[in-house]
Amino acid sequence: MTPWFELGQRRDHPYVRVGPPPEESGETPLVVVTGLNDPLLRVTDALWFAGAVASLGVRLRARGYPGAVYVYSRPVGLPADHTTRDMARALARALPAPSVDLLGVSMGGFVAQHLAADAPDRVDHLVCGLAGARLSPRGRDLIERWREWAAAGEWGRIYRAGADAVAVGPLRRAMRAATYPYERLVSMPPAAVDFDVSARACLSHDASDALAGVEVPTLVVGGTEDPFFAAEEFRRTADVADAPFARLDGLGHEAVVCEGPRFDRPVLEFLTPGK
Repeated sequence: MTPWFELGQRRDHPYVRVGPPPEESGETPLVVVTGLNDPLLRVTDALWFAGAVASLGVRLRARGYPGAVYVYSRPVGLPADHTTRDMARALARALPAPSVDLLGVSMGGFVAQHLAADAPDRVDHLVCGLAGARLSPRGRDLIERWREWAAAGEWGRIYRAGADAVAVGPLRRAMRAATYPYERLVSMPPAAVDFDVSARACLSHDASDALAGVEVPTLVVGGTEDPFFAAEEFRRTADVADAPFARLDGLGHEAVVCEGPRFDRPVLEFLTPGK
């Protein structure tokens, strides 16, 4: 019997798996695609981080998702001109089953949008989690600023800005505090060059045309206070994809981390109807 928790790699994509693999359970797995900050610390780079990532899978399975939950990072050493569509093609070759449910979080939603549009036979359901079809103007400004910090080697500022984006209250303070010792231990992230590749891919991403013809059942989940996507962009994305929009009033990009029940509820209702 395969252990229910595994760190692994498929086609150069590091992953963390929670739950029995699909070949044992017979259940459709859920693949979670990570966001822009993935190159700063991939899911298998540190055991403590793998455990933190696995908590999402534990949470979703405890709340009713029947299959294994995989959280995927991108490969190291991406080509300089790599786009979100290129990333989607690579991910399609690394999926753990012939077809999967797909939850793209933030930039991961960009990749997931192209994968569902280009390979609909590989995706049973698509969830754009905290991801519209394109960045809003404020989101573009934020990512351009992060690119400037990365070019100057100011990784600590990016770590702390990332903590500010995904956490609130005491958790934000704890995450910001944790960035200081990590910054001293790791002067440059293991795959720092990939950060700018990913940032430029985000800035050039617009999946409006791809989503207009998407055949996969799709859900858009987003908060009204998201710094990267205005609520109108989430709504527009849902309209383009002919998909429901689960609006999280008063929440921002921290929803998946700090407001798990509110984020998970529409996701699980969509992925496991009637359960």
